[in-house]
Amino acid sequence: MSRDFSAFFERYGWPAGKGKLPFCIGHRGASGHARENTLEAFLLASDLGAEMWELDTQLTKDGIVVVSHDDHLARVFGVDRHISQMTAAELGELEGVNVPTFEAVAALARKLETGLYIELKASGTGIFCWQHLRQMGQRFACLGSFDTAQVRQLRDAGCDFPLSVLVRIGHDPHALGAEAGADILHLCWERAGERPQDLVTTDLMRKAFDEGREIVLWHEERPAILRDIVQLPVLGICTDLPDLMRPPKDEELRLG
Repeated sequence: MSRDFSAFFERYGWPAGKGKLPFCIGHRGASGHARENTLEAFLLASDLGAEMWELDTQLTKDGIVVVSHDDHLARVFGVDRHISQMTAAELGELEGVNVPTFEAVAALARKLETGLYIELKASGTGIFCWQHLRQMGQRFACLGSFDTAQVRQLRDAGCDFPLSVLVRIGHDPHALGAEAGADILHLCWERAGERPQDLVTTDLMRKAFDEGREIVLWHEERPAILRDIVQLPVLGICTDLPDLMRPPKDEELRLG
């Protein structure tokens, strides 16, 4: 099965001829090499060949959108504080904590001509991200969430960016896509056994395409699985290790 993405790119103003498909989406940046969701991780992801960065949004006490998977800073930074309980200034003053603002990450992406694959965590971040990207004329971006209500809110507000719904193992991607009004089904099935690629069946893909939706796949770092899924007609694949998916041109492909 093959897939022509030209209509999708034209509809949303994504750059034609940007890398090769499926896109390599650096999961929280190059999080296998650098601290996740930091400017350093995003910069490294681009250096290693990623065409897009996956990032997560949280909201400070004073309403500033920042990039972090967790509200609690303990797992990543070892600090027992919550982003939602601090102002952006207070967050910025914490020693050893480098949580960037969404605006800073978006600016870096514009400079490097890298796409943004935005996973909305904190409620209320979606509208801000969408409006900021529109204001900056930054079209190479997608917004999505596990929370179908957040995706639907953007759809109903007239969001003119592609919207993604993230799908856990055992959930019906087509039903969630319809509920959210999504353009992309993001299958988060990295924990679905030793061969999650077997779940991405021809019937599943055909139904998604017939309903006008594209597919993005989970973050994958196992070479044997990555070797299989890069052959699928999907829009993108997330990975903590962009260099595994986009090895230097002078190196033999490590997926072989």
